[in-house]
Amino acid sequence: MDTDFEIFCPNPVCELNQHAWAEQVPEPRDKTGGQKQQTRQMMLGLSTNYEPGLTVIYGSGMDWQSAPEPFREQGRRQRSWAIPIPAFTVDDQVYARCPSLVIATVDKFARLAYEGESATLFGNVTHYHARYGYYRQGNPAEHPDRLSKSNTLGYFQHSSLENLVAQTASFAPPDLILQDELHLIEGPLGSMVGIYETAVDYLCQRTVQGKTVRPKYIASTATVRRAEPQVKALFDRALAQFPPPALSSDDRFFAVTQEAHPLDTTRPGRLYVGICAPGKGAQTPIVRIWSSLLQRAADLHASGVADDRLDPFWTLVGYFNALRELAGALSLYRQDIPEWLKHRTPSRRGLDEYHRMELSSRAKSTELPNLLRKLETSRPSASTPDAVFATSMFGTGVDVDRLSLMVVHGQPKTTSSYIQATGRVGRKTTGLVVTFFRATRPRDLDHYEFFTGYHRALYRYVEPVTVAPFSPRARERALGPVAVILLRLARQIAGVNLDELWRVQQRFSGTFFSGAYLMKDKRREKEVKAIPSLFEDRAQRQPSGRQPVPEYTEREAKSELDRWRMIAEQHPDPNQFVYNEPAVTRAPQRHVVLGDSQHQGRFEVAFENAPQSLRDVEETTMFQD
Repeated sequence: MDTDFEIFCPNPVCELNQHAWAEQVPEPRDKTGGQKQQTRQMMLGLSTNYEPGLTVIYGSGMDWQSAPEPFREQGRRQRSWAIPIPAFTVDDQVYARCPSLVIATVDKFARLAYEGESATLFGNVTHYHARYGYYRQGNPAEHPDRLSKSNTLGYFQHSSLENLVAQTASFAPPDLILQDELHLIEGPLGSMVGIYETAVDYLCQRTVQGKTVRPKYIASTATVRRAEPQVKALFDRALAQFPPPALSSDDRFFAVTQEAHPLDTTRPGRLYVGICAPGKGAQTPIVRIWSSLLQRAADLHASGVADDRLDPFWTLVGYFNALRELAGALSLYRQDIPEWLKHRTPSRRGLDEYHRMELSSRAKSTELPNLLRKLETSRPSASTPDAVFATSMFGTGVDVDRLSLMVVHGQPKTTSSYIQATGRVGRKTTGLVVTFFRATRPRDLDHYEFFTGYHRALYRYVEPVTVAPFSPRARERALGPVAVILLRLARQIAGVNLDELWRVQQRFSGTFFSGAYLMKDKRREKEVKAIPSLFEDRAQRQPSGRQPVPEYTEREAKSELDRWRMIAEQHPDPNQFVYNEPAVTRAPQRHVVLGDSQHQGRFEVAFENAPQSLRDVEETTMFQD
């Protein structure tokens, strides 16, 4: 990246704003292999006169990296204030800088097959460039100053800036993986995540004293049922629950509680109220429920209730199961609810359009931080919102303690979603959750009839999570791309060090090289033959009832690799057969391993409809005029 996006900590007492900044990185060498002090100083941004107290260790293989230019003091390597947070937000930066902590979503697993540079995430590096960071021989990042033209075999020669490059040893892959919101990894998404975890788990393995060490997974969730088979299907691990099950449901290891009285307002919690209006339409009950709750808060304010007691109930949260329902309620909020308040009470509450917000997929991601910050604003601030219109987004990641009032429009599809959404209110003080059931919906009516019993044992009704990574459709969609991930990113398979040619896919001076064509010669090699067996072993370790028929997975994986080999034999030119080719802004020109809708029907494709995000669980359908 030519431009780095820098992040600063706004906290004046943060250590990054109080102490000097320094970092050690692999030491460069000149073309003869010797060390050049002047070159190293210029490259690292150090002045020829080191600051007092700075120790430079020669021959250690590491040297001090300087602070960025705008933050130096009189040529020194440090700055005593406004030090950028060592964080990166762009993929290329993450691959090149190899941070100690990576925060991502499972959607990005699909991109591992497309981006050979992502091997650095698993410690698979061979070189360090002082300007552009870590990379691996055979698959560096594109940059004209960093590398020169490649030769006919796809290897890349270092440019005249070779003295900025140092060879470095690979480092350990991730050994701890934290999975938040485990209950969301279910259904088609969970199945795709499970089969891609085959590659992630393999790439994170390392050998210590002759033993294979696998990464540790720690998953958290508040709503899960039958977690043991889900964890086995996703991560191929046995489940160890913490805190462990107790003899009493009131004993939660960290605290011992007892069921609170519904009218006890001294402790955090929620009171659930169910409303059903047979004989009424869908809009009339919404108008009257919202009007009553909004006006009651205004009446309490007029009666002199202190702002600290009134604030939790001033903002009304409306939770909707669909955008269509949200849009309908929003229309009522703009017109019908104010009209109803006008005729019901003389001292009606004024509802300003600028004092309501929407938390849904229609809101821009760049606006969400400001919306959440505004939602945290307490009374008597004039910017405190009156109402929030939210969808399922509200159930994940909205942690605002001041909220205590919610209306749920219709029973959500799953009990897990219901618990997660309603659990966002009543955290600091007691909360009120009003669930409006439509009498015309059989499911809503059923929940209304058993409302009390359902809510007294709410967690008992959480649905089991369904994850089947090696189901027929998941195998058809993902076995090929996962095999590409292993060949491009792994250091070795079955004890064989993988040739860097598997990884190359770069373009210099109009020439495009790729290692995809190697399959024509290496299909019978040990490392390639081991991949179907690896899939088969993982498939047969699935929980009971989710295991495919023995040898089916191995047979299908062999068929995928054979298709790749046949296309490579038909098109042995490395310029005409590549792993993937972006074809959004221009027409496709080459045969590819990882296919998309643009290549399909025009060029040879080894794996059709290869996903670029695990959210894309459905295949692309083509229509022809």
